[in-house]
Amino acid sequence: MNVFKKILISFVIATISSTAFAVANPSYDEVRAAIDNTLAKVEEIKTGMDNGTSNEILVDMLTDARQLQKDIANNVLDLKRNQASNVLKQVRAALLKNEQETAKELLAEALNRYKEIKQLYATNHQ
Repeated sequence: MNVFKKILISFVIATISSTAFAVANPSYDEVRAAIDNTLAKVEEIKTGMDNGTSNEILVDMLTDARQLQKDIANNVLDLKRNQASNVLKQVRAALLKNEQETAKELLAEALNRYKEIKQLYATNHQ
């Protein structure tokens, strides 16, 4: 009887933990929306940078962009998303150091990376 209880408890724990951590894969539309929203935010940052928006506001916008890009949940895109996110981190660091030209160059690189992500996703889901 004792062995049976242990097996039953193990089975119940395994069942609970497997269903509790099961996460549904995001749909095509959800990933596409995350890509579009992130790209739009990065373009907004570029516009703000070109128009002389303060570094504090730009840093806040970068934080928003990095949060949005987290919803780009796709195994094919994970590496490229992480690389683009790292470039956004570098933009933030440059802004905090008041290095506008470096920030602009890095932001252009980030923008190109997110455009590449969008194109890659569209190509893989036609």
